[in-house]
Amino acid sequence: MRTYELLFIARPTLSDQEVERLSEQIRNSLTTLGATILKSQTLGRRQLAYEIDRCREGTYVLFHFEGKGSELAELDRRLRVTDAVLRHLIVRIDEDLKRAERFKRLRARKAARLRQTSGPRPAIRREFEEVIEDEQ
Repeated sequence: MRTYELLFIARPTLSDQEVERLSEQIRNSLTTLGATILKSQTLGRRQLAYEIDRCREGTYVLFHFEGKGSELAELDRRLRVTDAVLRHLIVRIDEDLKRAERFKRLRARKAARLRQTSGPRPAIRREFEEVIEDEQ
């Protein structure tokens, strides 16, 4: 299973209830296509970088879901024919999440190492401890 991120922009003329109904419709489409929704979040109304269909702002909605990848074409088709959606983007993010976790672990290990070495211990002992940590 791969992890994907779907971001779509709903028309600003839609009310909050209509945006929630549209989100529920997309959530149902994802689950019927076989995807598992990990996270859904309405990011609110924001100004667009450029005008789309005479709209200068839109409501951003974000989904994180897991799927095989076969459901993406149908989801993309459904979003393209939905008039309430100004734009959408589906991106695979599982590799990025793994890379972010690896950097997070490295930062935590480096912070722990700095905490250990910031004390008044002699430099020789610090080097000895670092060699032991590297061997583990």
